[in-house]
Amino acid sequence: MVLAFVITVIGGSAAMSEWGTLVAPGPDLGAANPIIVLAALRQFWDKYGALLMVTAGILALTLLLLWIVLEALFRGGWKGFWTYLGTGLARVLLLFGTLGIFAQLSTQDASGGTLVIGITAITAMWFLIGGLESVVRRNAVDLLATDLHRLWAVIGLLRFIEGALAFLLLGSAAAAWMRASDKALVGIWFSMVFFFWMLIQSYLVAVRYSAIDIMRRDAVGS
Repeated sequence: MVLAFVITVIGGSAAMSEWGTLVAPGPDLGAANPIIVLAALRQFWDKYGALLMVTAGILALTLLLLWIVLEALFRGGWKGFWTYLGTGLARVLLLFGTLGIFAQLSTQDASGGTLVIGITAITAMWFLIGGLESVVRRNAVDLLATDLHRLWAVIGLLRFIEGALAFLLLGSAAAAWMRASDKALVGIWFSMVFFFWMLIQSYLVAVRYSAIDIMRRDAVGS
């Protein structure tokens, strides 16, 4: 988040500088000249739109990879770094790949049925991939054969709590953002809610891993 904020500030300053050089020779772009403002924005987009899109994509990809690497380092340590890194990359590729496919298909379906199917499929994949990822990371694949029902009951309960809290916290913050007039104040509130959600999600992940470790010790002991 800090890296994204710094890069956004630097990139925004550069964009505003280019915008200033673009509109400086023209007339005053006040409220009385909306057509001139739109024309200037269109000229700015024609000149820098592709660069902005590529830069935003590279930034998002870089932050996502950084997130995966830091997650592997702090949750897996040096001993489990490659296991956590590999499972993190697999999770992101599968989820975002499926999301991209259904997003493309939904643009060609005016009825909205493809969108509903996509949301259902992605939610199911999020549940299954998260459970399998946790089992692999904790080296407890044998539980899939010895204690499958109890394993998925515990993981399913924790994943349901995680999804419900994400929907309540982030959904309410997003709704407040869309309806509020003071976007700056609501943006600060959204950042605080998102940070709070990150703490809760990290705690739930630790609880999930601990539950799997306990079940694995019980299975080995019996």
